[in-house]
Amino acid sequence: MAEPQSIDLRWNAPPGCPLEGDVREQLQKLLGSGRQDNHLRADGTITRMDKRFRLDLVVQAKDLVGTRSIESDSCADLAGAAAVQLGLLIRSAEEAAEPGRPAAQPPTLPPTPETESPSSRFEGTDALHPQEASATSPVKQPPNEEDEGKSEVERKAKEEPEQVASQRAWRALLQAPILAFDVGPLPQASRGWGVAIGLDYASWQLQLKAAYWLRQSVPAPGFPGYGADIDRVGATFWGCRELRVAWFGLSPCLTVGLDRTSVRGSGRNIAPSRKYAMVMTAGAGAQGRIHLTSWLALLASVGGQVELFRPQISIGPHEPQGSSTYLQPQHEFAVYQFTLAVLSAAVGVEWIF
Repeated sequence: MAEPQSIDLRWNAPPGCPLEGDVREQLQKLLGSGRQDNHLRADGTITRMDKRFRLDLVVQAKDLVGTRSIESDSCADLAGAAAVQLGLLIRSAEEAAEPGRPAAQPPTLPPTPETESPSSRFEGTDALHPQEASATSPVKQPPNEEDEGKSEVERKAKEEPEQVASQRAWRALLQAPILAFDVGPLPQASRGWGVAIGLDYASWQLQLKAAYWLRQSVPAPGFPGYGADIDRVGATFWGCRELRVAWFGLSPCLTVGLDRTSVRGSGRNIAPSRKYAMVMTAGAGAQGRIHLTSWLALLASVGGQVELFRPQISIGPHEPQGSSTYLQPQHEFAVYQFTLAVLSAAVGVEWIF
């Protein structure tokens, strides 16, 4: 026997969404093995609208055309909805074409949630008549298999509105691990690592990032063998707005940060004690994302900050601001003053929940 012809399905979706083969596979599971329809043509298009997705499904049988539009936060749910609606339409056409069955109303696609627009239903002359939706008799299946398949289709149709309605408008973000680099405020470039948590709502993102910087030793100019060991940890708040095209997103941001700096003098006769300083920063930056899936993205960011307070590190007998040391002979001298501006960059992985 010749292989049954597959439904004429044309599928177009953004990267990361289910492909045409995935929709066919779901449809085949709903209909059962060997049940296919080659007189029905369907065009499904998923488009991204900000952080949501829209499915436009056009079904045609000869000269009759019907359309349906559904929106959801998940393109995977829309692919499943397309398979369910096509499955119900094919089954209703097959039942109407069975010999001895009384004439039935033209099949319609299953209803969507209450937010459905009137243009998304099959009405009037746009409805697909069963006689035109399938001109050949369907492949007969054992009664138990057909009944089970029909029950599965009906169950999926009932679940679909609930799944679409349950999608959240916000998502939690976790950025980890993050590798960070700074030029300034210290004389050498700083390296560190960090993590961030955040919230995404309608493409607006609020993120709180924590960073730990590797220790840096700064020599005292003109005093060989003396200097300061500097440790830094910081937290930065980022407010961003993502502009996304398919799998790529770009976010301009404003930043406010707070760094805790710890300094200890080094050298002969220097007391092993520490001094601390809090430094506040303000600036702007940008984040770029490559969305691999709906829950995972590669992240890169750059930014510039201004130091609102510039500590000066000194060594002397009277514990000046920014240092706590003791030196022989007893006199004070400067080691280093923080730069006014800082350039930063980071790369990492973002997990979306």
